[in-house]
Amino acid sequence: MWGIFGGGNHNLGIDIGTSGIKIIELEHNSSGKPPRLINYVTVGFRENLPQKERERRITKNEVASLLKAALREGKIRTTNSSFSVPAFSSFISFVTMPRVDKENIKQSLLMEAQKFIPVSLEEVVLGWEVIDEPSEKEIANIRDQNKMKVLLLAVPKDIVARYREIAQMSGLKLKNLEVEAFPLLRSLATDIKKTSIILDIGSRVCNILVVSNGSLRGARNIGVGGDDLTEVLARSIDITYERADELKRNEGLLNKQVSELLTPVLGNIIEELKRVISVYKNKNPNKEIQEVILSGGTAGLKGITELFVNRLGIHTQVGDPWSKVEVDENIKNLLREKGVAFSISVGLALKKEETEI
Repeated sequence: MWGIFGGGNHNLGIDIGTSGIKIIELEHNSSGKPPRLINYVTVGFRENLPQKERERRITKNEVASLLKAALREGKIRTTNSSFSVPAFSSFISFVTMPRVDKENIKQSLLMEAQKFIPVSLEEVVLGWEVIDEPSEKEIANIRDQNKMKVLLLAVPKDIVARYREIAQMSGLKLKNLEVEAFPLLRSLATDIKKTSIILDIGSRVCNILVVSNGSLRGARNIGVGGDDLTEVLARSIDITYERADELKRNEGLLNKQVSELLTPVLGNIIEELKRVISVYKNKNPNKEIQEVILSGGTAGLKGITELFVNRLGIHTQVGDPWSKVEVDENIKNLLREKGVAFSISVGLALKKEETEI
């Protein structure tokens, strides 16, 4: 953690993942300069335990207790906060529906939404955004000017209530609650002219996002994550989970034995990426995926970008969530080493406007 204390408009971005909590505090200013990093804190949930065991043991009270301790240890006084909802706790769909005026979208969308949301609409909080216009050539399969494409979001009400309670128990004001795709897009999509894929490899799942013209155009998640890589190593070499995680972080794919064990798992992710790319190209024949941006703790795995380039034939790079943030020179090198793991929390803290929850 690191901090500078002073006045200003401060926002907290809080990413509660399955492996731990990451907190970013940014100071926004009205001078047109990028927001300034004030503080960052990261704490883990029983990091020497496999994912399923961690999830079974971690309660709402434990999350709030750990969050309070992190805020206290980081000497963070800001209470305005934004939290992220994991991909596996939310629903994202792209709905093609009859074009209606803005004031009638909600009523029309409610009639369509039940086809795409696998639970009762009474059990979720809905959000939406119109993502096409008649003049756009972006979405080639929408030729009928009487149709529109809408990004539909749904988060179970019990999940929303859980985050509200955690914030309240931690002494925080919950200003925004966002599905994690959007803070990822906000922190990592730096060139709106490019059509990119953001691949966030979390502990539990991979979040695959197609981004074009600065907007989300596709989203999918698969049940493979960094913990699966660690568990494969631990089981195959017969070592502890903690030792396997250390081996993965320190040597990565540069170690021949590690590479032979982990490449098949990463190959499953790459094959899913190929399917996403193929679907996008079929729907948008005039568009090409120009780059893959890696995020999440596993993005720092040594040799991973080379593997993706070789298998995909697409420029692949580790994302830089700090490109839109003013960072003190004293910690730039440190953040360069671990910074990509903060992509979600940075994206949350970058959001200035409030969203009604």
